[in-house]
Amino acid sequence: MNNKLNEIIRHLDSIGLDELKAYKLLNRIDTKYLCHSENIGQVLEKAHKDFKIQEIGSSRNSSYETLYFDTPELKTYFDHHQGKRIRYKVRFRKYIDTGDVFLEVKKKRNYIRTNKKRSEFAFATCLDDEHYRFMKDCVKLPESKFNEAIWTVFDRITLAGRNHLERVTIDTNLRFRNGSNEVFLPDLSIIEVKREKSISRSPFSAILYDEGIKPRGFSKYIMGNILLDPTIKHNRFKRRIVTVNKICYGTKCYK
Repeated sequence: MNNKLNEIIRHLDSIGLDELKAYKLLNRIDTKYLCHSENIGQVLEKAHKDFKIQEIGSSRNSSYETLYFDTPELKTYFDHHQGKRIRYKVRFRKYIDTGDVFLEVKKKRNYIRTNKKRSEFAFATCLDDEHYRFMKDCVKLPESKFNEAIWTVFDRITLAGRNHLERVTIDTNLRFRNGSNEVFLPDLSIIEVKREKSISRSPFSAILYDEGIKPRGFSKYIMGNILLDPTIKHNRFKRRIVTVNKICYGTKCYK
């Protein structure tokens, strides 16, 4: 993170973790945006009147580690590739700054509505019977077992609306890895605007619109699979790959 962006972040009003719990929004509508990391400073300067920034201890930029699970036939990946209206992902997420770890099942319906359920566990690379009991309470599971798939590591800025129920995350320094490869995307920022389905207007989305940043679907799990293994079937996501490469490298080709 450059010095200018650090200075902008430092001058935002803060919100503590306990206060932010009111913004969980587990039944919500998510809208994602992609942009070059150089754009983030200007966006945050415009957001300071309507948003506060999460602060944990003295940190306003938190680190996350996520391990995704999938079946041997990659059911969750191909459910997304096939455009199924109901799909889900299974992952362990570790909040590095606090040490908290959750097993999460993130379910999406009708392309826009997201419901996330999670339970606190010790971090694990293999799922046991207790994990599966939790997962079965969330979604209908296939017969195949879930195995370790890919890892992601990233930094996150979290904003919360001052007077409205909206939360925004800005992810940077995204890394993907599996057993054999690693990919680093330092110039890509992923912005996600999260609001309860009852909230019709998003002040942060209005800022992004003014900056010429348009909504674009993006899944870390999907993109990580493709970048780590370009031979995987990915016809449905070719436009997204072009977008990512143009942002990161100024080219339409793989780098």
